[in-house]
Amino acid sequence: MSQSPLQNKHQARTQETQSKILDAAEAIFSEQGFEKTQLKEVAARAGYTRGAIYAHYSSKEDLFLALMEHRVLTKFTAVRKVIEAEPEVSKRPEIFKRWIATQVSDHSWGTLMLEFKLYALRQPRSRERLQHLYDLLFKSSGDDFIEMLFGDDLDTATRAAVQRRLAIMGAILSAVILESHFRPKLLPKAHLQAVLEELYEALIHA
Repeated sequence: MSQSPLQNKHQARTQETQSKILDAAEAIFSEQGFEKTQLKEVAARAGYTRGAIYAHYSSKEDLFLALMEHRVLTKFTAVRKVIEAEPEVSKRPEIFKRWIATQVSDHSWGTLMLEFKLYALRQPRSRERLQHLYDLLFKSSGDDFIEMLFGDDLDTATRAAVQRRLAIMGAILSAVILESHFRPKLLPKAHLQAVLEELYEALIHA
């Protein structure tokens, strides 16, 4: 059943509002961190009232998770397309390795993710949604992400090992971003990408 012009117009208006709110939220969260951000500031930056925020998101946590889902899934969708476009499966891990290493340049979001993870650790609902997001990241056009990346001939034990190592690689990325704030001379951005590529090779292909 097709939608009426009125329904389409309402849907487009809703998407536009959500897009403006998410853009404003990203700016405020990046500037102030999760804990200090207030919804009234996000509303003011977006050009709406706080009530408009609550019409779409039930809380600051809900807004942050929606923003994170949108941002992370957008990034993963883009890299998945590049990976899937490579016909030789043996070359796909190299594409993913380079992509992971480039994420270290996103310092503000790396730190923000760490802050939220610590918050979510003590908030069951937020923790469940964060875990659900992790599950989404390993899906690609209905196919398992690990199969897409390494092929479908992995046995059960190898698949589990690869999944664990990819999870650890994500944790390493977060830790490197955090540590670079405290030791910028030892861990300058210019060197971190090469270091992460080396760690990826050692961990994933060990």
